[in-house]
Parts: sequence; C-alpha cells; structure tokens
Amino acid sequence: MRVYVLPATFRGTEQFSVSGKDAHYLTRVLRMREGSCFAARDATGTFWDLTITAIDKGECRISCKLAGKEPAAVTDSLPSYRGPFPEIHLYQCLCKGKKMEQIIRQTTELGVTRIIPVSSEYCVVDISGKEEERRNKYGAVVKEALQQCGSSVMTTVADPIDISMIVSEWDNRGTAMVLHQVSVDNQMSLSELLENHVEAHPRAPIALVVGSEGGFSEKEVDSLVAGGFFPVLLKTNILRAETAAVVSVALAQQLLVSHL
Repeated sequence: MRVYVLPATFRGTEQFSVSGKDAHYLTRVLRMREGSCFAARDATGTFWDLTITAIDKGECRISCKLAGKEPAAVTDSLPSYRGPFPEIHLYQCLCKGKKMEQIIRQTTELGVTRIIPVSSEYCVVDISGKEEERRNKYGAVVKEALQQCGSSVMTTVADPIDISMIVSEWDNRGTAMVLHQVSVDNQMSLSELLENHVEAHPRAPIALVVGSEGGFSEKEVDSLVAGGFFPVLLKTNILRAETAAVVSVALAQQLLVSHL
C-alpha cells in the first residue's frame, strides 16, 4: 500500500475509527500495530498523516494530521510524477466476467477521472437489480487500485446508464469520442482530435466511449455522432474491449499531458 484511501465519510476530524475489512487490511494484511504511521488521501486527493492509536476487538482508532503537499509517513515510494493529469471520462459498456473489474482497475491506475458503466445493445451483461452490489464492488476495486498505485487522481465510478443517455449526460463538456470498430468517411485519428482539442480548449475534459465485447450497433454510433461524438478507429490490430479501454485512455493521457 502506497497511500491509504480514507472513507468517503471522513470529514477531516482529528480522530476516527475503522472496522471490518479496513481494520483487517491494516492489522492483518499490512501487519500494522499501535503507533504505526502511514500516508492517506481523502476524497479530494488531500494528503493526511495517520497514526494508529489503539487496536481493540477488530477496530482501529486512528489520529489524523493534515500533511500538506507531501506526507511524512510514507510506507512505500509514491509516483515521481504528481500531475497535472488531464480530465478523462470513460464511458465503458458493460463487459462480462471479471473484464469490467479489470478495466476499472487498470484505468484507475492510469489516472482516469471518472468511469461510467453503460448498457448497450450488444452487452451480454445485465445488472438490473444488482446496481447496489456492483456499485460496492466497483468502489472496492477503485480503492484497491488507488492504494496500490498512489494516484493523485481520485477516480470515481458513476451509476450505470443506458447508451441512449450518454449525450445528455456528457452535455458538451469537451471533446467526446467513440471508439468505432470500422473506418468511416472523414474520420480523424485520436491524435488529430486531441490536437484540435488542445488548440481549442486545452483544460476542458474529454470523453471516451468504449464498447463491450460485441462493439456497437450502427444505430448507436449514428446516435452518438449526431450528438457531437467523433468516431475514432485505433490504427492497430483488433483489440479486446478491455484492451481498447486501457489503450485509448493511456494514449489520450500521454498526448494531453504534454500540453498541460
């Protein structure tokens, strides 16, 4: 663990307690004891220095001190690059099995701002009635990834939406792209789109829409394009959905970072 991610309920108090999985992780997995110090981040990305003051019956009592830009109690090396990071929103169509969790974990490690799970025509996954279960699972994956990678971007996972809601949800906040599986007329490359984006509004967020294993239907792509999303074909081999998500986020991030 590089940086402990504080609970969403944390409000900057001098003392707080954790129990359950978090207490088990600190005391059993990391083998921390009373007096152990470690770095943490809250939901805003602010650093805190924490010290375990007491361990009792599966509960840890912890003291907190605002750390400023650099925490004093670091248990492992932090990333040498601290930002800035471009604001990237990933609209990811639901994938089966562990693939969705893999996508969330790896794009969180890259520093994506927000991940929005999407239901589309060719999705084979139906999470109807399981939204709360998936929300908790995805949140746990993000927390684990953030603690491992030490990212300064506190990635969030939004509630799932239908693909028909993407255009209104995005609301023209910046350049938006849909990774299309075929070439179309007047199509620009990812790099060309991002160069145009940087020239027009370098600090604005970008959106990437990535399909499930079955890709998109023509109707879905037409609807997104009509809503202002640019179709993008990655000039590479045919990629799995989980590979396409990571590649597109990584390429976009690296192209944009140099302009920040």
